[in-house]
Amino acid sequence: MAYDIIIKSGTVLDGSGKKSFTADIGLKGDKISAIGDLSNSSAETIIPASGRYITPGFIDITNHSDTHLTIFKYSFQESLVAQGVTTIIGGNCGTSLAPLADESIIHSIQKWTDPSDINVDWLSFEEFLTSLEKKGLGVNFGSFVGLGTLRRGAVMDVSKPAGAEERQKMRLMLEASLDAGAFGLSSGLAYSHEKNASEEELISIVKILKNDFVYSVHIRSEGKEFLASVNEVLRIARESGARLHISHLKAIGRKSWQNFQPALKMIDSAVSSGIDVTFDQFPYRRTGSLLYLLLPSWVRDGGFGQMFEKFRNPEELKNIISELKNITLHYDKIVISTAKNKSIVGKTILEIADSSGIDPENALLDILLANEGHITIFGRTLSMKNFLSGLSSKFSILSSDGAGFSTDERGSGDLVHPRCFGAFPHFLHKFVSERKVLTWEDAIKKITSMPAEKLGIKKRGRIEEGYFADLTVFDPVALKDRATYRNPYLYPLGMGWVLINGQVVFERGKFSNKKAGRILRKS
Repeated sequence: MAYDIIIKSGTVLDGSGKKSFTADIGLKGDKISAIGDLSNSSAETIIPASGRYITPGFIDITNHSDTHLTIFKYSFQESLVAQGVTTIIGGNCGTSLAPLADESIIHSIQKWTDPSDINVDWLSFEEFLTSLEKKGLGVNFGSFVGLGTLRRGAVMDVSKPAGAEERQKMRLMLEASLDAGAFGLSSGLAYSHEKNASEEELISIVKILKNDFVYSVHIRSEGKEFLASVNEVLRIARESGARLHISHLKAIGRKSWQNFQPALKMIDSAVSSGIDVTFDQFPYRRTGSLLYLLLPSWVRDGGFGQMFEKFRNPEELKNIISELKNITLHYDKIVISTAKNKSIVGKTILEIADSSGIDPENALLDILLANEGHITIFGRTLSMKNFLSGLSSKFSILSSDGAGFSTDERGSGDLVHPRCFGAFPHFLHKFVSERKVLTWEDAIKKITSMPAEKLGIKKRGRIEEGYFADLTVFDPVALKDRATYRNPYLYPLGMGWVLINGQVVFERGKFSNKKAGRILRKS
């Protein structure tokens, strides 16, 4: 038998969680054609895998390459491919690039990046996928619909609950997007536009999903109201019948760490009662977030314009400063990662405050004003003990919560979170190979078949005959991330080959620059 590619004599972890085995894998076209002893077969390309692991390509269920526009700027998505990522899911945390009630809605992503950097030639979800398909991508891409995007199209830039007509408009846009191939609905309940969405409103929209699609949620509060926020989304799932996925589940701040274990018990109980619940985590102690989200919620109401007016009002400014002083914010651990003023990138808020001779609270507000709100940060606010507890849950998935870049981004003067270049190798090296928190079989399942099955991605996420040939071949001993907070633009070591839809896109440290990815539509 002749094949296009044979991956020879590797240790196969098929994504199911079952015990690994040694085999050859034969590929024809974009599919896995045979698994077993292929010593009597030939192929145009032989990939030597002795001493290496062969796994399904990794699926990043919480990814932001779309809303950070890097799927346009770095369409090969090198920093993800080099990790073994073959599929990314966008439209997370309440914001998607479609559907757009009008072109102005795209400006909802301005808190992360400059929307004027791209030419928006779509409005509907179907038009968006078609446009992306024509441009081509280096990885497979699927997307949720963002509730924040729907709300901006229905209630515009007004901070208020949605009325009956507005809810109906959102439902119609959502239904059309689901028909076009969206994998479900996402919410970013911590963000200003969705903060006004009541539980009743959310249930009325989410009910459209039923049990065919996923409701993916960035909960309202990951700090003081963490448990209440987890409970809220569990109730929404129970009332709507939707399949729930909680994005980047974490308790932020020492005072909230104690609530993580009770949250896991709530999730276990919900699953036992018949609710379909999963969650994902990223494998780092530092978050990558937006600086303005540290402000009290009433300050953030109405978007940046109204927020800055409050800064300029002496009485309101006094109240803001007072509330910030009552919040436990470790200013010495909050590092500026991206800013319009590049001179402050890499510095902590405390360092900036000390150099200016002002207190940290005033420094925080000054930084936001001077940079028009467009500031991202690293904050060391997470518990490793909680991460490990979550990792051990059979309902957890590992994600990057990052975006794809190339090393060209180094020239921007900004810092990206190291997860963008190293999340998956860091997870496998640190917590599987080194600390042995999980077996290799269970770890690979969390980044392949689990996200595929949750989303309903067909014929991906496992090594089976007839499945698409999204595959990685790597040395489990050598696999290691190199990206750090101070120097994030480093590709990992140990990843030998990455194949997407049967094409070799990465080989021993070199990219093929093939746009082998496909647009995935829920069917």
